[in-house]
Amino acid sequence: MNRRHALKRLGLSIGYTLATPTIVSMLQSCKTEAKLWVPNFFTLDEGLVVKNIIDLILPKTQDVPGALDLNVPEFLDLYISKTYTEKRQKRYKKDINAIMEALPITEKSVNDLKTEDYDALLSKYLKTNKKQQLAYKAYNDEKDQKNEDALIFQALDNLRNFAIWAFKTSEQIGENVLAYDPVPGIQKGCIPLNEATGGKAWSL
Repeated sequence: MNRRHALKRLGLSIGYTLATPTIVSMLQSCKTEAKLWVPNFFTLDEGLVVKNIIDLILPKTQDVPGALDLNVPEFLDLYISKTYTEKRQKRYKKDINAIMEALPITEKSVNDLKTEDYDALLSKYLKTNKKQQLAYKAYNDEKDQKNEDALIFQALDNLRNFAIWAFKTSEQIGENVLAYDPVPGIQKGCIPLNEATGGKAWSL
């Protein structure tokens, strides 16, 4: 299955609420040039790491724009800074710190990291078997014995899900890649997805 078809089939199982008009407006307002972006919540180094990871997760292809084309990292930064409580911001900062510490930054700056460094990190954690992923997801760092691998997996998984939610919320993806009907007709229940939308997930 190619990436365009995979995006069409993305469901709503990633754990985020439906986008309100305010959230959609916030996403459309993120038009800053990449080189001029100064994060609100992330540090400059964290912002660069987030952008590079998201670019690998949702890259640009011939027929679908990438997350960076839609300013997804900028939106995530703005969304966290404007809508998260102080407690949630601290929790998310902990996630980002776990990712930063898992990257080989010891002898070099973030700018010196290569695509291979990010790809190795994603492969190590997001390509583990289902049994291991379930164990990582069940881990609670406030109750269980410290598990760095579980923290890193949860941080990367949360970032991936957050990025996919923002990506699907964008006007360009909602109207041109997903199933889009601004004026829905009659409701038809219990019909195959291929018959209803051609196999696409609905744009919400």
